[in-house]
Amino acid sequence: MLVLLNPAAGGGRALARWQGIARDLERRWGRFDIHETRALRHTVGHIADSLRHGERRFVAVGGDGTVHLLINALATTARPAVLAQVTIGAVGLGSSNDFHKPFRNEAAARGVVPSRLEFGAATAHDIGLLLYTDADGVARRRYWANNASIGVTADGNHRFNTPDPVLKWLKRLATGPAIGYAALRALAAHRPRLMTLRSDEQPAVTVSVSNLGVVKNPHFAGSLRYDSPRQSASGQFYVHLLEGQPVPRLLSALLGLARGCFTGRDGSRSWSASRLAVEAPDPFAIEMDGEVVLARRACFAILPRCLKICP
Repeated sequence: MLVLLNPAAGGGRALARWQGIARDLERRWGRFDIHETRALRHTVGHIADSLRHGERRFVAVGGDGTVHLLINALATTARPAVLAQVTIGAVGLGSSNDFHKPFRNEAAARGVVPSRLEFGAATAHDIGLLLYTDADGVARRRYWANNASIGVTADGNHRFNTPDPVLKWLKRLATGPAIGYAALRALAAHRPRLMTLRSDEQPAVTVSVSNLGVVKNPHFAGSLRYDSPRQSASGQFYVHLLEGQPVPRLLSALLGLARGCFTGRDGSRSWSASRLAVEAPDPFAIEMDGEVVLARRACFAILPRCLKICP
């Protein structure tokens, strides 16, 4: 088993927390190799070597970004036939740990750290694929496990990942206030923007986007969650669109999402799809599992049941 450890996760506290639980996990699962990483370029070669030597069990230790990093390294490296043999587990030491939600007490390491390490019960899962043209016009691809977004939540994640001095201090202090601060800064700066959407084979429509969620796991951005079900292996994702909201109504919508309420709100639409194309006149932020890229156009799709994930 290869453990991919991000010591910078959780505001830099992940390494100390990992050292507090590693021995218990080793007693439970046997010896494992550890690879510390912070970036995809440092990880792809190590993952490729592990796959060549027959390794098929991988664990992301960190936050949602670490899971994102592991999945991208595997999907970039492994042929589909090999990827189908891979099983992913995770230990949640990050700021949000949406990959583990809803949390299960019986699955927690030492009763407090969320974990997904039941390899014997792993099942095949879909993985999201994002094909996009970046701000420089270069075609790129990324993979995601939980959800993706465009609009105010993507802008909030971008601020959270590139903190100003106040946010740096808050991230060291506590996760909740830091997420709230980034969200409020994104809300204050938000302006709806015109985007053209094409869902599956439907005609293209141009809408004023305040927020667009592309969702496998309805949990995102700390305590927020949509009211759609989790879809592990359906071959589709949910699309949640919030159109043209002024800041007060957008704040009300975010407060509703903190209670898991979205459907039926004025300006909201939700539907299932297996492909969604998005285009805008100017580059826009796209968030995937807490990681953010800038794009001119994008297409979301699904790789059905392409690897196994621990429950």
